Amino acid sequence: MVNKAVFLDRDGVINLSKVIKGKPIAPISITEFRLYPAIKKLLYELIKKKFKLIVVTNQPDISIGKIKIEELNKMHERIYQELPITDIFVCPHNKKEDCNCRKPKPGMLKKAINKYKISVKKSFIIGDRKSDIDAGLNLNLKTIYIDRDYKEEKPNKFDFITKSTKKALEIIIHHDKKN
Repeated sequence: MVNKAVFLDRDGVINLSKVIKGKPIAPISITEFRLYPAIKKLLYELIKKKFKLIVVTNQPDISIGKIKIEELNKMHERIYQELPITDIFVCPHNKKEDCNCRKPKPGMLKKAINKYKISVKKSFIIGDRKSDIDAGLNLNLKTIYIDRDYKEEKPNKFDFITKSTKKALEIIIHHDKKN
C-alpha cells in the first residue's frame, strides 16, 4: 500500500516562532512553545482523508548547545498529545556540519518516505522558509510556502503561496477533493 503525506515544518508552521529583526527564532524552552490554535481541526480532516502527517524540522540549536534534547522532547511530546501527528523527524545539525538530513537536503524526507511507503506524487510539504520549499522541490513534492514576511531569501519556486498554516491546510483539503 502506498500512502500520501503532508510534511510540515515545525517552527513557524505548526508552532509560533519569535521574530527578531525579521528573522524567525525557534523556541528553546517548553514555556515559549505555542502551537497555532486554528490548525487542529484541519489536521484531523487530513487524517480522515488518509494523509500521514509528518513533521520535518531543522533544530541546529541542539548542536550548538542552545537547547537541551530533553527540552526539545517536551515540545515534541506536546505536539503528539495535542495534534494528530504521525511522526517527527529532526535534524540536530547546523549548516557547517553539512549533513544529508538538514533541509534543503532531502535526507529527513527520504527517511520518512521509505518508512511510511509514501507516494511523492500524492504528497505535500508546507514550510515558511526557502529551505523547506527547496527540500520539497528536490523530491518533486507539491510545495506550499507560507510567506510570513521574514527578512531573508524567499523561495523562487513553489506550487502554492499563502499567509497562514490554516490556509495552507485548506489548500490541501480542497486539492484532495479535486483528485
